[in-house]
Amino acid sequence: MKKIITLFLICIYNFTNGQELKSHSFIKKESNIVDREQETEITITDSEIILKNYANNNTKDLIRIIERSEMKPYNGINCIWYYCISVEKDLFKGGYRKSIFIYDKVGKNIVFADFASEIDIYWTKFLL
Repeated sequence: MKKIITLFLICIYNFTNGQELKSHSFIKKESNIVDREQETEITITDSEIILKNYANNNTKDLIRIIERSEMKPYNGINCIWYYCISVEKDLFKGGYRKSIFIYDKVGKNIVFADFASEIDIYWTKFLL
């Protein structure tokens, strides 16, 4: 009987003083929506994507080289996914930044995900 009571008390103690484990890894993401009134010209060719006057407070063109593209669903709609890298090396990271453009012909928008690092992701949605 003492063993059962001791086991019961140990279980009660574990439930009341249990630890909650938290992960130290997270993804930081920021979102932005660019509507029709903000002028951003987007040019998609076979080899690159150019956003006119997008970088450095709308004074510099953002150019991404297309590594590959494929058709796959996004929010239940077949879209064209462009996997890209930057033309210039990142000053802080030393490597090339990776980006994904998702072109939705039905909804007439482009979603741009810019991966500054493995943690920092910046999302921009362009309404066409």
